[in-house]
Amino acid sequence: MWADDSLADRMAERTYEHTAERVFAAPRDLVWALVADTNRWDRAAGMRAASYTWREIDGKRERFGSSKELAFDIRWIEPPYEWIEGRFVQGERSLLDAPLARGGFRVRLEDAGPGSTRVIATSYVGGGSALSPIVGRLSRRKFKRALAVYLDSIEAVLARRKDVEDLDVPDEPAISRGRRLLLENYDPIMSGPRTLPVEAELGQRGKALMAAPVERETATKLLEFLRERADEDVAQIRPFELARAWRRDRGEVLRAFLHATRAGLVDLRWQINCPVCRVAARIAGSLAEVGQKTHCAACNIAYDVDFGSHVEAVFQSSPAVRAVGTAVYCASSPAFQPHVLAQLCVAARARREEPVDLPPGTLLVRTLSGRGRATLELAAAPAELHIVALDDSLEVEPRAGAAQPGAPTRLVVESSASAPTVILIERSGWSADAVLGTIVATFPDFLDLFAMEAPATGVDLSIGHVAILFSDLTGSTALYERIGDAKAFAVVEEHFRLMSTAIAEHSGAVVKTMGDAVMATFASAADAVRAALAMIDASDRAHATYGLGLKLGVHAGPCLVVRANDRIDFFGTTVNIAARLQGQASAGHVVLALEVAEHPAVRALIEGRPRRRFDASLKGLGGTRALVAVDLGAQAERARARSA
Repeated sequence: MWADDSLADRMAERTYEHTAERVFAAPRDLVWALVADTNRWDRAAGMRAASYTWREIDGKRERFGSSKELAFDIRWIEPPYEWIEGRFVQGERSLLDAPLARGGFRVRLEDAGPGSTRVIATSYVGGGSALSPIVGRLSRRKFKRALAVYLDSIEAVLARRKDVEDLDVPDEPAISRGRRLLLENYDPIMSGPRTLPVEAELGQRGKALMAAPVERETATKLLEFLRERADEDVAQIRPFELARAWRRDRGEVLRAFLHATRAGLVDLRWQINCPVCRVAARIAGSLAEVGQKTHCAACNIAYDVDFGSHVEAVFQSSPAVRAVGTAVYCASSPAFQPHVLAQLCVAARARREEPVDLPPGTLLVRTLSGRGRATLELAAAPAELHIVALDDSLEVEPRAGAAQPGAPTRLVVESSASAPTVILIERSGWSADAVLGTIVATFPDFLDLFAMEAPATGVDLSIGHVAILFSDLTGSTALYERIGDAKAFAVVEEHFRLMSTAIAEHSGAVVKTMGDAVMATFASAADAVRAALAMIDASDRAHATYGLGLKLGVHAGPCLVVRANDRIDFFGTTVNIAARLQGQASAGHVVLALEVAEHPAVRALIEGRPRRRFDASLKGLGGTRALVAVDLGAQAERARARSA
């Protein structure tokens, strides 16, 4: 109900609704994930795809939608929907210039015995115009048929699922779990329409993929996916989501999609996610289109783009293989925000209580307006979570100790605000399905295949945190003089192959080689140090007899993705420090900044190895820095073995 609806208007309206009740032999959270997907429900109910925009009215930001229904051009205001994961979802549209005044959908779920869930779903319209009875009765009959078909489809999908335990991933949101289930079980109602592929193009381009350095089974599954899945599935493909559904290695699936892009089967696109709502604010066709700033229409904020945290690589079927597009039927669906486990509206100076199942870990509680936020670290769900909404802030407090095993948390929301407030409870760390910029920037196949996929000239994309490794080969000049150019060149080429292999095996990517030096990126300093261990071991085993040695520097922190000579490169203080640290190293050593060496994951790797702490000035950086040189060489390893 909206504040500007007068009591007389509401009383003059008639409501036309249909309610369906069904019991499913499946856990409540998984059933909720399917029935709460209002975007799929609107499509299954025969509604047309909608267009959405945002408008400011009387200081209030409103989401406007439009489509065509029953030969009418329909426009509406769509307030935020409400839901609690596993419990309910409800939403209502306020229709404008239409025979009906409103329409909505609400679902509640209840436990119906061990492993079973009762669903009560209602779809309705209401209005008081002269045409309302006619349109209302037509809508009710339409809802009756559509709800029966929709619930039948959900039942069929659940019946085909694998064991629930096999679907479990720690801390995985219910919506993501439901999406994974649908990726494993095509259903014409739930999954949506399926455009036929152009078989000649799929076959020809598929041959190129099968010839690429990709696991054959993964490549075969990718081709089957492009041929058989629904349009919606191939219009926006997230490789890590598919990897979990296929039970395959994430890196192998991402590698397959990168090679599929080169083969012309799919297009690589860049989704720029908002740091507040974590929903796509914009899609770019290339890194050159990403830019340093973007705007989220939903949150009405402009923000600096962090390539590592905000930019996600997604894939779409090539139009030559399958011409598909994205269609939105309900923009407010929980399906688009899997990390949001609860979204509730509380009226001004009102109180609301609901049961909620809170997972352990880090949760973010915030208002939709952005005027209040708080972080919760939960070792276990509390018996009560008390939230007080003020005009400009939130007060959040777990109470009454831990909840009883199997019992929900009692969520109590009290408003002291002067206007209605929308409260969200989010999993703050869930991004398991996203191929973020940090991953792409440290993935060897991407830098090998898409080195020309670089930011626009003069646009530097920041990465919040990445590890940089520099290596340099010592003794190569003397080697050329001692054994001749041809043989020495072959030895150095073999060295680079060994280094590239060690880097790739430890989740890193070679950015470039410079003379005898290698620059590589990693998602973490621990990965870089693991690679350093493997690199020095491989170098010593293969080339120590030639008098060659390897010295390395590793540093971690923010840096920039830039265009240099029309290729991807990395720039910034973190890169400069890593290069200078390599200059401080001796053969067989890696030099780290003290703060990197003391990181628990790194400290565990270098524990027990000979190391030396020292202070040094790094050229061009000013001041002195505390550094740690760690001996990773084979000679030190043999000495430790003798003393053991």
